[in-house]
Amino acid sequence: MVATAGIANLEIPAIPLDWTKIWVAVGIAGIFFAALFFTTFEGLAGRWAADASWSHGFVVPLIALFFVYNKWELLKQLPLKGAGMGMIILMAGVFGQVLFRATGTLHMSNLSIVVTLYGLVLFVFGWNHLRILWLPISFLVFMLPPPNALYVAATTPMQFIAAELGVRFCPLFGITAMRDGTIIRVLAAGRWEELQVAEACSGMRMLVAFFALAVALAYSTNRPVWEKVFLAACALPIAILCNSLRVTFTAALVVWGGPEWAHGKTHEYVGLLMLIPALILQMAVGWVLDRIFVEQPADEFHGTPPGSALAPGGGE
Repeated sequence: MVATAGIANLEIPAIPLDWTKIWVAVGIAGIFFAALFFTTFEGLAGRWAADASWSHGFVVPLIALFFVYNKWELLKQLPLKGAGMGMIILMAGVFGQVLFRATGTLHMSNLSIVVTLYGLVLFVFGWNHLRILWLPISFLVFMLPPPNALYVAATTPMQFIAAELGVRFCPLFGITAMRDGTIIRVLAAGRWEELQVAEACSGMRMLVAFFALAVALAYSTNRPVWEKVFLAACALPIAILCNSLRVTFTAALVVWGGPEWAHGKTHEYVGLLMLIPALILQMAVGWVLDRIFVEQPADEFHGTPPGSALAPGGGE
């Protein structure tokens, strides 16, 4: 216990910036990291390719790298001052990867990627670098499929929300509809057609993908922290709203074109098209924030107004 506390409090002396040595160290760490998580990444890539709900996983690492690139000039100016706490986190990530792969707990093995990266950055570079790199590392969570139990627990209420809002929006298109659980019945050509709001239609795919996009947009803008958090949080109601509209549009296609429009590629294309109004709504929230909260120059809040009795040359 004492030894662990000693390692955690250990502060590695600052190292002069020698980029040749740095790139060699990064290369060695990269080889170690790739070897440790090779089978994990292989499984993730297979899931991304086979499951359309997680196809955005291919893009998430690229966005995370863009975050790093965006802060690269600042990162280069920081001294290397590794922390002993990073070694503890790194060891926990490595041990967790070995244990979880051996026991077949794949979702926890996926999470070990993030833990190991946290420890690696903290141990090699230090706290100053981690304060900047924590978001790019955390962003990788969006590429990790959750456990099935958690996924079902999250999608079930979203299925009911999508079905309920979808039925309420149907009259806007002149469609008669009613809901029975997650089943929507629409009146088409004098008879009732049934639409099942399945897990794939719950909006979880849109929510994860769009929330990742919202975080990326918020991070890349020059706004106060609270505005960035608010913009990212708005992704939840926007994604739910747009997915409900997707259900409504699918019902309209069934009424106007036939039941076959609710299946196959058309159904997928409607889901992809819903990302457009979602993005427009997200940008509209940012536009409203810009109009409500206008930044004022600091001298308008500090100092003395020109012409006042206290201002230089003011008064009698």
